[in-house]
Parts: sequence; C-alpha cells; structure tokens
Amino acid sequence: MAGSPDCNIDRTFVYQFQFKTTVKKPSISKKTYINPIYLAREYKHMIESEEVKNHAELASIKGISRARVTQILNLLKLEKSIIDNIEQIGNPMDRKVISERELRKIIH
Repeated sequence: MAGSPDCNIDRTFVYQFQFKTTVKKPSISKKTYINPIYLAREYKHMIESEEVKNHAELASIKGISRARVTQILNLLKLEKSIIDNIEQIGNPMDRKVISERELRKIIH
C-alpha cells in the first residue's frame, strides 16, 4: 500500500441550497449631473463664509487641485445672462446639458 491511508476515501459531496425569499435585484439609479454654476456658487459661499480659509483648503476637502478650484470659480466670471440661463436648468441635471469645460471656453 502506497500513500496515505485515507487515499481511498471518496471525497465527493453535494450541497443543495434553498432560499425562502426571492433575491431582489438592486434598482438602477438614474445618473445625475451637478450644474457647474451651482457648484461654483457653493465653492464661493464656502470661501466667503470662511468655512474654508482659501482655495488650497477647499481643494484638499474636495479632493481636487487648487487649479481645478480656480477653474470652477472662474465660471462666475461669465456674463450674467449666461449664468442666469444655466441656473434655470436646475440642479441636479438629469442629463449633461452643458459641461464646465464648455463654459470655460467662453469666459472672458
């Protein structure tokens, strides 16, 4: 006899699971987009209310760069009529009507 004394034991087995309730699939949530003007106003409010000291602290809290904070805040330099039109879209947006990147192209 060679090998382990247990080598002849059959190790095959079958398990059968029965669930009493049906498993519900998670609902697919609808994706939303933040209105870039609302985001810029939020950042401006945080700085003006001294919730944060400066752009660097805001960037650290939000997990973005200082340059990115500046880019977002610069959206408030758009003409008032443009800002008003974008604000009328509402927040959050159900689809990406206009992006922050597109708005940056038209800042004076």
